[in-house]
Amino acid sequence: EQAALMAALANKSSVALSRRCTTAHTSISSNSCALVPQRRALSASSSSGQQQGEQRRQRLRWLMRQTSLLRAVRLRYLLAAGAAAVAFESNRRYTEFKAGLPDAGWLTDRLRSFAELAANAGNGAVAKVRHVVDQKDHMHSAMQDFQSWLARHGSQTYASLVSTGSDSAKRASAVAASWFSFDSDGKQQQPQEQQPDEQLRQQMLELQAKYQRELESLESEVRALRSQLAEAKRASRSGGSGSVSVGGGGGRQLHKSLVELYSEVLDALSEHDSKFSVADHLPRVVVVGDQSAGKTSVLEMIAKARIFPRGAGEMMTRAPVQVTLAEGPYHVARFKDNPSREYDLTQESELAALRDTIERRMRSVVQSGGTVSAETISLSVQGPGLPRMVLVDLPGIISTETRGMASQTREAIRQLASQHMRNPNSIILCVADACVDPERSNAFDLVARHDPSGRRTIFVLTKLDLAERDRISPDRIGRLLAGRLLPLKALGYFAVVTGSGGADESIPAIQRYEEQFFRNSQFFKEGVLSVSQMTAANMAQAVSRRFWALVQESVEAQADAFKASRFNLETEWKHMFPGRRQYSRAELFERARSDLLDEVIALSALPAKHWEDSLRAGLERSLTPQALDALLEFSALCNNGEDPSSHSAAAELQSRLDIWLRKWADTELPSQCVQTAWEELYAQLDGLPCQPDHDRVLEPLQAAVRAEARKAHRWDPKAEGALRVLQMAALDERAVPTRADWDGAVALLRRVLQRRLAEVESELAKSCGPGAWERWTRWRGRTEAQQRLVQLSNELRNCLLTGAAVGGRRNPAELSDEDLIAVRRNLLAQGVEGVTDEELRSAWPLVYRQFALRCGLDSCAQCAKLYYHYQQRIGTAADCIAVPFFYRVGRMLDATSSALRQQIVNNEAHRLEKAVKSVLDAWADDPAKLREYLRGRSVQLAEDVQRLRLVEEKLDQFIEALNATKDPKRSRGNC
Repeated sequence: EQAALMAALANKSSVALSRRCTTAHTSISSNSCALVPQRRALSASSSSGQQQGEQRRQRLRWLMRQTSLLRAVRLRYLLAAGAAAVAFESNRRYTEFKAGLPDAGWLTDRLRSFAELAANAGNGAVAKVRHVVDQKDHMHSAMQDFQSWLARHGSQTYASLVSTGSDSAKRASAVAASWFSFDSDGKQQQPQEQQPDEQLRQQMLELQAKYQRELESLESEVRALRSQLAEAKRASRSGGSGSVSVGGGGGRQLHKSLVELYSEVLDALSEHDSKFSVADHLPRVVVVGDQSAGKTSVLEMIAKARIFPRGAGEMMTRAPVQVTLAEGPYHVARFKDNPSREYDLTQESELAALRDTIERRMRSVVQSGGTVSAETISLSVQGPGLPRMVLVDLPGIISTETRGMASQTREAIRQLASQHMRNPNSIILCVADACVDPERSNAFDLVARHDPSGRRTIFVLTKLDLAERDRISPDRIGRLLAGRLLPLKALGYFAVVTGSGGADESIPAIQRYEEQFFRNSQFFKEGVLSVSQMTAANMAQAVSRRFWALVQESVEAQADAFKASRFNLETEWKHMFPGRRQYSRAELFERARSDLLDEVIALSALPAKHWEDSLRAGLERSLTPQALDALLEFSALCNNGEDPSSHSAAAELQSRLDIWLRKWADTELPSQCVQTAWEELYAQLDGLPCQPDHDRVLEPLQAAVRAEARKAHRWDPKAEGALRVLQMAALDERAVPTRADWDGAVALLRRVLQRRLAEVESELAKSCGPGAWERWTRWRGRTEAQQRLVQLSNELRNCLLTGAAVGGRRNPAELSDEDLIAVRRNLLAQGVEGVTDEELRSAWPLVYRQFALRCGLDSCAQCAKLYYHYQQRIGTAADCIAVPFFYRVGRMLDATSSALRQQIVNNEAHRLEKAVKSVLDAWADDPAKLREYLRGRSVQLAEDVQRLRLVEEKLDQFIEALNATKDPKRSRGNC
């Protein structure tokens, strides 16, 4: 870049200088032409003018020298610009040459540093580690010396073998000739552009398998020694201090690997709203392919465990599964939302439990009536020798929706795949079935659309064993793996075999089957496959290298993008909500929890008089109408043809009322009182004043919690039994002791009558239509049916007022046949024809009830003056039998109010608090509830800001750890 910049500056300077030189030359030429006639004039002038002419000639010569100098300077800059261009081109070609060299970075992952094992070593473990490392280093150096010796002395060795003439020497010379291409003279031939023979390929494959097994053996031994060393250090520290400190304090600090830190960043982003596109620009490996192409099997080969549900020909992957692979001493798996549950992947029972859990989670995240879901399931897998990366397994792409699938399933899967592939830093692991014609694939076009240049696509061809069995054309397979058959471009092309088809086949068995197949494969023997393209292990290493290369390239830019997004959101908050603190949903939920519990506690602090007044008012509204209905009903029955003031009628009415009160108190009254108290309790809870710092955003959540607590709260079942005894004792006292009690009973009776009369008149008004005032002021009229009902009601009311009921009965509860005939005759006289008995009987109850209630109000005014008659048992007090009845009801209301108040304060407030706490505890771990009831721009904005801060924090931790691994002096072994 510096060479290119220098070349550009040089070119620009040379062009500017050339323009200046051209301008100066033109000026000098014009000046020279102008001086010619002047020189001729000077020659003809006098000798005094010759001196002036000589000066002008000297000036002309000076200008000519300056012009030559400027031309030379321009030539120098042109030479400098050419040299800079040559340097830039040389640097570019060197960079291209270096990029074309094979990448040997995998050796760094294989040959680990054991410096951290030497610190605080114990009981001989370090000596074993050093012995293994020395053996490995010795083998490596010996192999390098042997290769250099062969390069120097290969021809002499071959010549000596040929000259010996023995059978063993001939075999050795043949092997040497096949490996190093020596000619008959012992000179090494130049490599020719032709396919290697079958023997060389077989030897290369066997050699690679041999070294792979040795390397795995060394790694397993190193892991065992590491475990022993960790146990020894833990035992020594626990023996000295008795405890292990995590994260500081002089104890052992647990370090997370890079891939675990990176996975935490992705988990935080998965909870972020999709409107922030920057959340999808961090690298991850996206596994894409057709349904049943082997995507899940490829992922299991990378994870070295059969962890996913399997089904023959049916869709098993119904939601994205994010798998974080990391190296660890034990092969285990755990879900990110339940890290305490660890699955041992070496046990078949644990694998079955893990597959069952994944399948249940997939079905739970799929909404009712759907087939696939966009909600990601996060899973972490650790194990020996696992490549470090983050993969996302997606549902297979389908071409046809079958029965049982939801509509638009095909488009939903394609949109889900496009959403993950749209990330410019994602690695697309495109998996294809070798037995299926590429023209029939649904995934190739989708992948090519999102990565047309193939900069981040890796192509994986599965089921090579089945393709060879079905005699698929080797040329077609070769062109497919060389990238010459499809328009799809890729970084690399790999061929894998994911098993022989057994459902219970283990990963080691699959690896042995894969190795055996490629050793004997005709595709390999015929040159269709190269060694670097075969096996899942090579594919996993290539994907891991590309993944971390993208991470290192893009993580810094993504961190800056997150900082810019957070700054924009914070600026918006300052403009929209100045001076307010940012609360996330979790913090708002805690505030709502505190306010609700404070409200429940405040119920117990309300004054006793306030509780009793409110409870009595509620009980009076709910219970006294029943007492009034019973009084009116029994009064109508006892007054049938008798004088209501007679002793027999009064005694019968009193007896009926006593029986009704006892039955009421023994059956329905306690439960009705408890229900009224329950409603009054929640009415008081809803009516408490808000706190000074109350936030209106919390109101929907608080209302929902109260409603849910209402369903869960149950009144103490023992309360009804205690109330029953108390109420029966209060109702048994029949005598009114004082004038104040008499006046109180009269007032209670009057309130009940007035309330019921208002209800009856309101019902009559609705049936009869608008009255006169409403008709004149609001221009409303009555219908014919309403007008007819008014005429019927008026005539029935006249019969009651004039005592026209046949038989001389007062306040009859039902109309007799004689009454019906008299009313129809009167209506016919008024011009109302066609009146039926059914019409009269349907209109009679409301009219009679209105009349009875008005009569009751008149009796209240008279009974208020008759306490002396009642006390002296004068016969006129028999008309006021309703007053002692309501005195008993009033005493029952007072006793019940006091008992319910004590029950609420002492017991029910605590039971309500427990119900509220149970609802809050259940909703605290339910994000859907929080999103449902905590809404608003302030909530969403604060949530986005805090999430971005969390993502920034985790991303900064990851970047710090990533930079530390680049500097071996700062950190060791974090990868």
